[in-house]
Amino acid sequence: MWALAEIGLQFLMQKTKIKISKASIYQFESFFHLNFLNESISSSYTDKVKLPEISKNIKNLSVDSVEVIHYNSAPSIIPVKFYDRDFRSKYLETNTNSIKNIGENVSADQKITVVYSKNKDLSKILGIDKLTITHVNHFTQLYDYLNGVVNNPDGLSFFIKLSSGSFEIMIFNKNEFVFFNTFDIVDENEFLYYTFFVLKNFQSSIKKDKIIFIGKHEILDEYYNLASKYSRIDFIEDDAHSIINFEEKFFSVINANNIRD
Repeated sequence: MWALAEIGLQFLMQKTKIKISKASIYQFESFFHLNFLNESISSSYTDKVKLPEISKNIKNLSVDSVEVIHYNSAPSIIPVKFYDRDFRSKYLETNTNSIKNIGENVSADQKITVVYSKNKDLSKILGIDKLTITHVNHFTQLYDYLNGVVNNPDGLSFFIKLSSGSFEIMIFNKNEFVFFNTFDIVDENEFLYYTFFVLKNFQSSIKKDKIIFIGKHEILDEYYNLASKYSRIDFIEDDAHSIINFEEKFFSVINANNIRD
């Protein structure tokens, strides 16, 4: 579970201004996680003790910009050539019940538009609305990252991002993005069912194609082991994305110093 690391305590106690170029805030449904340099801290949106101190110390950072990465709701993905901004709320209706404060991003390759609900306004909650704040959905970052590493010009590439209670699957065909979905699951057997249901629909060859997991975490070994009985598997391990919050459906991989068993 999440815990306030010592570095977070140092952050709350800082008195002097620290000049940095950018701070990142990972926004989940029930809490947010602030990350900058090698320091980080988490808080709920209603913590009357932490919120004023976090707000005060963000201002002491003398930060040039704050990036908010949204994990708080499922996005809708539309090809740029078909996107109509007047229908943003319609795009979201199939994915979320909370359609307010809508955000949108365009992928780095200019091929897809990602539409999502920002929900809670962190700039107002933290009183930092005078800072330069940018917003990005977690899928946009994931797509841009995978689009840069996928290398299978002759076939299908299956990427899976696991959390407790759900998983995301993204598929590229000959290095072109073709599919993304999130599935709710209760155990590894449901994970296996939905995974191979999707693979079957794409006429995947179990002997030829392989499942690539984003991140490798001991807590998920049962999922990896079960998948490996039916398919080739591989992993993308990134030191910059090393921690999972398993208490949120739309989870993040954040920073290795801020989680305890």
